[in-house]
Amino acid sequence: MVEKGRGVSEIAEREGSSDFWQGKTACWEMCHCPEVIKSECPASKYRSFPCWEIEGTYCKLTTDGTNGKDISICQICRVYKRWGRNKPIELKLFGKGIDSFRRYLEEKAKVVRSTPQWREIPPVW
Repeated sequence: MVEKGRGVSEIAEREGSSDFWQGKTACWEMCHCPEVIKSECPASKYRSFPCWEIEGTYCKLTTDGTNGKDISICQICRVYKRWGRNKPIELKLFGKGIDSFRRYLEEKAKVVRSTPQWREIPPVW
């Protein structure tokens, strides 16, 4: 999915543009994100966008990890309050976010497959 109202070339151009966080304290520093989160979060990977414009950042994920579009958290976040200049919050980068729900299911599947009972469960199809 591409940025609403903008073409693919414009997105690619912006992704290659300068670092939004240059000269600023980045969101992952202000929020004291552990390295494991910082390394997976698109905010640290796509630095030409502020975190509040990126779908699927760690802060926006729902508790089950399936949705990264909830910008309500951004409205009260100290990062947005510091760097957002009261501009309306709008997601502009899509499809680059954390896919934690998929990884969660993969990890659960590994645990289940490692149990002796796994071999005793008949297929459902």
